[in-house]
Amino acid sequence: MTEAAPSGTTRKAGGVELTLQEDQTARIREWAGAERLLIALDFDGTLAPFRDDPMAVSIVAGGAEVLAGLAALERVQLALVSGRRLADLAALAAPPPGTLLAGSHGAERGHVSPSGELEVEAGGATEAELALLAELTASLESIVASAPGSWVEHKTFGRVLHTRKAEPEDAERATEEALTGPGSLPGVHTIHGKRVVEIAVRSVTKADAVAAMRAQVADASGVGVDRVAVLFAGDDTTDEFALASLVAGDLGVKVGEGESAASLRVADEAAMVTLLGEVLRALRASA
Repeated sequence: MTEAAPSGTTRKAGGVELTLQEDQTARIREWAGAERLLIALDFDGTLAPFRDDPMAVSIVAGGAEVLAGLAALERVQLALVSGRRLADLAALAAPPPGTLLAGSHGAERGHVSPSGELEVEAGGATEAELALLAELTASLESIVASAPGSWVEHKTFGRVLHTRKAEPEDAERATEEALTGPGSLPGVHTIHGKRVVEIAVRSVTKADAVAAMRAQVADASGVGVDRVAVLFAGDDTTDEFALASLVAGDLGVKVGEGESAASLRVADEAAMVTLLGEVLRALRASA
């Protein structure tokens, strides 16, 4: 079970206070003592608040500076792991050079070059996947036609029904139709998240993405994967795959409400940035 943070050390980021329990601060410092560190973060709902227009989001105040500070540390590899298309993730997050990126839950991989450009390492759908995507598009567009305010997002390996702007009754009906219709087709992988239904044609989870990144950091550092400690933070259903995959020595953070496999919890995106600031201070203190 995750823990709240009612008392202890108080920090500020972006004008929002977060109070950490003393044992939570101790866990951060213990995690920070590992030989190599991978800080892998979800984007939407973790660093950037949700908006009706998903292309109008941005990291909360103070977040970019904290991420830049973490990315500059020698023992740390910063990463963003998102369900978004890789190109959209890179454009909206504007992560610092050297950041590893996973889009489409890990089906797309890349990194930020020294000049700040996105360099794609893996991605692209097969002909069979493209045919299935076309079928998903037709089915979902038919559903949203009778649910005003809902819309279909096109991702490289999937389609997403968004119902955030629809009336509750329409949203509920559209969600049910998506789950029982295109979401149940052979060969697809469906996740019901916060006012979204994501239907993918390739089975990759954020746990797979984090595992691949851990191995990448270990290989680049010349150490075993057991010497790389991961901090993963996320807010939604898809993040639970990664949180549940963490092992002893790792640190999982749940942003917001809901059951979670994470060991720590923060209230919102601003509080997450505050916690990352605490991580940055702990790492600088141990340097």
